[in-house]
Amino acid sequence: MVPFLQANLVEEDGRVSGAEIRNDGNFQVLSELLDGTRLFLRKNRGGDRRSSPTVARLDPDDVARLVDVARSTGPEFILFEGVALLDAMRTARQALPDMPIVCDFHNVEAQLYRDVRLARLPRPARPVARLLLRHRFREAAEADREAGRIAGSIWTCSERDAAAVRGMVEARAVHVVPNPIPAWCRTVDAGTERGAGRSVLFVGHLGYAPNRRAVDELVGSIMPELRRRFADAELHVGGRAPRERLARLLRDHGHRLTADPPDMAPLYRDAAAAVMPLRQGGGTRIKALEALAVGCPVVATAKAVEGLCLEDGRHFLRAETTSDFVSALSRLFQDRELGPRLAAEGRLFVQETHGDAERSEAVRRALADIGDA
Repeated sequence: MVPFLQANLVEEDGRVSGAEIRNDGNFQVLSELLDGTRLFLRKNRGGDRRSSPTVARLDPDDVARLVDVARSTGPEFILFEGVALLDAMRTARQALPDMPIVCDFHNVEAQLYRDVRLARLPRPARPVARLLLRHRFREAAEADREAGRIAGSIWTCSERDAAAVRGMVEARAVHVVPNPIPAWCRTVDAGTERGAGRSVLFVGHLGYAPNRRAVDELVGSIMPELRRRFADAELHVGGRAPRERLARLLRDHGHRLTADPPDMAPLYRDAAAAVMPLRQGGGTRIKALEALAVGCPVVATAKAVEGLCLEDGRHFLRAETTSDFVSALSRLFQDRELGPRLAAEGRLFVQETHGDAERSEAVRRALADIGDA
């Protein structure tokens, strides 16, 4: 018998995404408390249209294997990493009606799906799009609700997401399990000197539409205005799966791209600040956690640090408009004491709220409810 099984969705391109970092972190902290096994479910490209745009079509053999392993090992619970695995959750519930099931809501997927789809369109077109896409939006919302009904216990990465889930699914145990600080951040010395130049860094998976839009905004409006004040200001973008259009955009404007960086530490070490002009997204941003954890000053929209409870002016500098970003970056370039102060406060904050001790305690609290769910 193993005390738990963790079911994960295999990323199609093998990328290390924020979801994978969270999955790894969850397995690590659970394994410090219990013995467990990880199972990876692949997508199945065939079959009918998905019942929801946020639910993956899964390889039926992988789903059957999950049930077989659960039957043979008798786990105390199964942790499903994300609403995308809803089809496997349904099968597990039907085959194993008494099995405690935990669903980790990486995001409130219906909200994220709606925001990302509408953000692709000009603002005047969005009211019409809401009408045309209303059935898909309802399907996504019902998938969230169904996952919540199947699961006896739900994990979220922030209190904001927990409140949203409680509003959808009543009488369920909903626990906040903070996102982990990426493991590589442990290798960075707290006293590492920041870059002396005026390079600003944006990191993220570049196949993700909100990240591509952030790069477009940086290149198209923020950096030209910043360069009017500081001619040597430079944007450095680091991330996986950049498209040729994005690579050409950066190259044509004299900025740097590090595609598929094998090591993130040098990118942060050379940056005067990490910039995050994100307008859509969900959960809590791994990129914000890692920047703060390695002592890189952060300039970000409220959306980019949503759910982290950071204090503007103490842990980061908030910016919403082009003028805001330029003003905040100018302050960092000119006030050499501001960056180290933000870095020290930000690093301490994330260690206290997202470090191993806090995550372990959060998981202990969540596990205490499983038997009662």
